[in-house]
Amino acid sequence: MSKKVILWLCVVMTFAFIGLIFMQTSWIIEASKLKANQFDQLVRQSIDDVIVRLEADEISSMKTSSELSNTLQPLFRRSMKNGIASIGQDSYYSNISNISLNLDMQGHYSFSTYKSDSLISAFKGQTNVNDYTNYDPITNVIMAIQNELRNKIDEQNYALLHTVLEDIPIEERINQKRLDVLLMNNFEERGISLPYEFSVVDSKSKIVMLTPGYDESEAAKIYQKRLFPNDVHAKLHTLNVYFTEAPNYISESMGLMVPTVVFTLLVLSISIYTIIIIFRQRKLDQIKNDFINNMTHEFKTPISTISLASQMLKDSSISVSPTSLQRISGIIQDESKRLSFQVEKILQMAAFEKGKASLKLKELDINEIIKKVTNNFRLKVESAQGQIDERLDAADSVAMVDEVHFTNVIFNLLDNAFKYRKDAPMLYVKTWNKNNGIIISIKDNGLGISKENLSRIFEKFYRVPTGNRHDVKGFGLGLAYVKKIVEDHGGQITVESELNVGTKFDIFLPLKK
Repeated sequence: MSKKVILWLCVVMTFAFIGLIFMQTSWIIEASKLKANQFDQLVRQSIDDVIVRLEADEISSMKTSSELSNTLQPLFRRSMKNGIASIGQDSYYSNISNISLNLDMQGHYSFSTYKSDSLISAFKGQTNVNDYTNYDPITNVIMAIQNELRNKIDEQNYALLHTVLEDIPIEERINQKRLDVLLMNNFEERGISLPYEFSVVDSKSKIVMLTPGYDESEAAKIYQKRLFPNDVHAKLHTLNVYFTEAPNYISESMGLMVPTVVFTLLVLSISIYTIIIIFRQRKLDQIKNDFINNMTHEFKTPISTISLASQMLKDSSISVSPTSLQRISGIIQDESKRLSFQVEKILQMAAFEKGKASLKLKELDINEIIKKVTNNFRLKVESAQGQIDERLDAADSVAMVDEVHFTNVIFNLLDNAFKYRKDAPMLYVKTWNKNNGIIISIKDNGLGISKENLSRIFEKFYRVPTGNRHDVKGFGLGLAYVKKIVEDHGGQITVESELNVGTKFDIFLPLKK
């Protein structure tokens, strides 16, 4: 997969997750608004029911109260006592000097009353003229007119009652405890259990009734409703209600969204991890290609040399003297060792892929191991006009190590120092004790390593770029092998380097008795 495709995939996934988060956030906000509107509607319906109930209770109480006789005017008092507005009827009929009644065959009638030539009242109606089981049509019409008159008189009485009640102060028309109970019951019927406070304000904007905890400055929202709106000359008395604990619908919605958020984050994490794996795989593909190219080059040279030497031995036209035979056989032997060494490196790294290396630990003197390696390496260094400065100052140098692998560690570090030399190689090998361990330091005066490459030198198959130089061979496995062996021994390796100055490797190895 190309880098461009991977980048486009990242962009698409990013927009997809942003869109998903945006949709979820929008859904939470809309759901919260809907619940808030529903809550407001339930509160207003509850208060409306309370106001209607207060009016009904007041009318019922005033009709049955003995105090009504001391409050209402005598004319209205006699009307209520007789059950019908008899005095109202007397007043009504006293104004009538002429009555007009019209009735057709379908039962439609019209009734009008006059005083002199002035119309007092008029109304129309219909009765069933074919209903012979009860009364005759004329009787039905008269009964219908009588009912209509009674309704009109009742309306007058009701209006008169409201007129009388309007003169009573609002604080005397409402019982605070009764109002509190009505509010509580109506709120609970609609599933509202939040604590609330209320007050009653008269038409002069004066608070005449309130609960002990009422404080408008603490109210987030006040629900205001008009009291006794059906009064004939209704005054602006209001009931104010607010809740001390406002419902937080966003947090409630978030609680419902927790599983969705968790799964979204899980998918996001998996997607990010997948993209990381894709980049790593792409990087490994590049490293693999470099490794194959290096391996091919490393194997091709000794194989070609061995093949050429064997052809010289087989060619009968070439006279083979003992000297030339010894030289050719030496070449074949050297190239075979070179092939074996490279194959051994690859096999070692393949073994490390399975986990921790199988080490055969035993007590060995680290200084002695270093001496053996430097003695074998000294001839190669001196042949390049260089030298090895060896200062093994560690007084306590016995540690539990694997002889073969740890010897390879020292050899690989010295070999790198020699290969990446600039002029005559100057190698420094030192040991000293520190923190119940031994420090092994190997320093050179070679090409050095840049800062951007220094952090990657312990990666498998990674080789520091050397421009157009092809005289330095290898697979990029040596330092990865060194780091793996040191860590498997419980130690640590650090590196310091400067371009055109040199590189220094320090190994800390704990001493285990």
